[in-house]
Amino acid sequence: MTIPEPRCSQAIALALLSALGWLGGCSDNPGGLNSKLQPPPEDLVVSNPALIAGVTARAGSALARPAGATDSGGTVAYISLAPGTVPAGRSATVRRVGDVASVTTAVPDGGFDPVPLGARAGDSVDVQVTDANARTVFQRRVAVPVALAPIVVRTYPPPRKRDQPLNASIVIVFSEPVDGATVSAGSIRLLRGQTAVGGTVRFLDPSLDATHLSVEFAPDAPLGAATDYLLVVTQQLRDLSGDLLAAPDTVTFTTGQSTIGPPDSIRIAPDSQVVLVVGATYPLTATVRDRARNLLTNQPVTWSSSDPTILTVSPAGLVTAQGDGFALVSASVGGVSTGVGVFVKAQPPVSLSISPTLATVAAGDTLFLLATARDADGRTINNPSLTWTSSDPAGATAAPAGPQQPRYAIVTGVTQANVTISATSGSARGTAAVTVGPPLAVGTVTIAPDRDTLPLQATLQLTATLRSASGRGISGRAITWRTSDPAVATVDANGLVTAAGVGSAGVTATSEGVDGSATITVIALQWLSVSANTGFTCGVTSSGAAYCWGDNSAGQLGIGTQHSPDSCSAIGSYGCSTVPVAVIGGLSFTSVTGWEQHACGLSTTGAAYCWGENASGELGIPGGGMAPSEPVTGHTFSSLSAGENFTCGVESNGAAYCWGWNGFGQLGTGGPADGSRWVNPRPVAGGLTFTMAAGKDNNACGLTTSGAAYCWGDNTAGQLGIGTTDGPEHCSPYGDPCSTVPVAVSGGLTFSFLSVGGRHACGLTTTGAAYCWGFNSVGQLGDGSNNSSSVPVPVTGGLSLSTVSAGGTRTCGITTSGSAYCWGAGSAAPVVVTGGLVFRTVSVGREHVCGVTTSQVAFCWGSNFYGQLGNGSQIDSSMPVKVAGQP
Repeated sequence: MTIPEPRCSQAIALALLSALGWLGGCSDNPGGLNSKLQPPPEDLVVSNPALIAGVTARAGSALARPAGATDSGGTVAYISLAPGTVPAGRSATVRRVGDVASVTTAVPDGGFDPVPLGARAGDSVDVQVTDANARTVFQRRVAVPVALAPIVVRTYPPPRKRDQPLNASIVIVFSEPVDGATVSAGSIRLLRGQTAVGGTVRFLDPSLDATHLSVEFAPDAPLGAATDYLLVVTQQLRDLSGDLLAAPDTVTFTTGQSTIGPPDSIRIAPDSQVVLVVGATYPLTATVRDRARNLLTNQPVTWSSSDPTILTVSPAGLVTAQGDGFALVSASVGGVSTGVGVFVKAQPPVSLSISPTLATVAAGDTLFLLATARDADGRTINNPSLTWTSSDPAGATAAPAGPQQPRYAIVTGVTQANVTISATSGSARGTAAVTVGPPLAVGTVTIAPDRDTLPLQATLQLTATLRSASGRGISGRAITWRTSDPAVATVDANGLVTAAGVGSAGVTATSEGVDGSATITVIALQWLSVSANTGFTCGVTSSGAAYCWGDNSAGQLGIGTQHSPDSCSAIGSYGCSTVPVAVIGGLSFTSVTGWEQHACGLSTTGAAYCWGENASGELGIPGGGMAPSEPVTGHTFSSLSAGENFTCGVESNGAAYCWGWNGFGQLGTGGPADGSRWVNPRPVAGGLTFTMAAGKDNNACGLTTSGAAYCWGDNTAGQLGIGTTDGPEHCSPYGDPCSTVPVAVSGGLTFSFLSVGGRHACGLTTTGAAYCWGFNSVGQLGDGSNNSSSVPVPVTGGLSLSTVSAGGTRTCGITTSGSAYCWGAGSAAPVVVTGGLVFRTVSVGREHVCGVTTSQVAFCWGSNFYGQLGNGSQIDSSMPVKVAGQP
């Protein structure tokens, strides 16, 4: 925004009046001006002080009561910086020299509109402008003049605007409030050629600007399109001190063809930060614009405060500081809103009391004392600066309770004594008498948890709580731990239990002859199945319990927290577990599936429970969950499969549903693949009857009751198996080849099982032959090459398999004799897994593999970066290692 065209008469008048005001400020006045002050530059305007009705200010505040002012008002100077003065500026701080408070406002176009500051003639004002890197790019100290004529700071429209809306008001912003008696059709006119345009001259709606800084000319009828107009501001206007406008002003502009639209944005001025002192008031203004950035004056705003005990705000935007602290003032209109933070500082305390004034504490125990500081008006100070001291630290100590409880102190009894505890804030002081008695005797010891079940090699931290006979908590006493059977469970000096052998053991904590006990049951895990995922693994035991291990950065282990027994530095502040930990909730599952950062379990009743990351709705429930808390509603499933940020399930009637992110059409709904997120399950299009569905990165496949394979979602590598990598559709937001509905896999093969990997898929025919299709960069298709294929190709070697699993860049299968073979990750043909184990199931994750033997023992191999092999370490293994918790 640019200021109106400068005129010689206006510039001369402003310069003369500024110099006179500056010279007046340099005289022997009560302000005591700094001799280093320079005459104010024309681009930085500090108005003479004016008495503003309704502004009740306090010393030290952004609006401060000057000498001689009454409670009905205070003198205020307005500071403005002409647009374009500091192009690199982003933020300006305005402060009266000697005040702790300040006003901070944005510098949107190299300048800022007038902001009020409590001041009197002769006071000094500092203005500092910083850039986007918080470097100072403009700094001036200016005196508040005795008298200074007002000027036009800016107009809407600005000079030479070419597309002014036909029905917009014309707004003039002055350097200080103007006298309403001089605001008339005679002082502000709009001309079309030599013809005056009819309209109303008035101040803006009070909810937008109650300071009378801005005046609008509202035409009686829409202006003509593509027409030149001239705005004339005459010297008849006066400020509140009676000073005439420094010089008349004119602005030319041309209308366009458009009209103003509904509110699209709102800005509060000042828009960055205001600092007040309790009891002070400050006027805020609001600017409303439409999408084309046109100024709207016919949109009164609604003001509100986040904390009326700290700050209240009137319908006209006048804020009043009620108590020290912070509050957010908001302005809203037409569905848009914005806010500005206001910090309120307390008045100096004049009295201070402590409660209770008499107190007793046992040696080794603690108590809280509350300090209440009040200002001269009797108001309680919410956040006083307190210093706590003890007359005898050997008997009792006193320390602040912390930033969340600024008025409290923690008194700790040390030894029997009579002690005086004091609190001071400024010149105010209060005391309390504290009697320190003998130490409390331990009455009870309670261990939490008092019973738990652990798999072999798992650990559990127990906590002992000591209380007196009256129930008071006791700390700082010695506690000894012991176990009834070290062969079952050991316990260290800190209460950490390690499961050593199958059975049950009692753990006892003793303090001062008083015991507390807990029962630990240790079991050996027997696995039905495991699911190797992305950096973590989950499995279901023969009892239906779910356990997970590995990465827990999104709560995907299902233990109710992102923090875990182990600390994996690769996960930053979050944890992991290098051994199986029980998924909480007590549910009984038949299977569990996972990928990327979430997992889902299928309960024995057919309900789907999911946990972990839910940014895309992949859990099928609103909100989030780091443990299975509520099922996916409205559906009973027979199978589930978790993808990267989506999940699919098949009901017992063969209907498939998917939910989560749909950027590649991986939900299969036939709707637009526009990156939308669906929390509720969406039916897969096509009316097909499926026996299973499988998904991984951005696509899924399903197997019909007739053994036909269909796929949908991403097809950038031919993973749909339809003979092409071009189409059949192109999905936004990336325009990649995809299908939003199930399409038949080429080849006419009849499958008994399907598995989807990162960007490839595999199927097992009814004869046990494996076929794969899609990306083949490292041999994951197993056809002896590294050539990708958009149609199923047979896995070389002629193996007869009972199951197959596709993962990130590799695939594994189990032969009918129980031998595991894997291909990919550098091998283009199946290679037998070493170790001679006989497997029943296998699951391939992003970079690791897990399998369950016919004797229900789980083994894992591959990357162990997050502890996903579950053997108690983070060391990779190229051969199967036994998962912890098994004999």
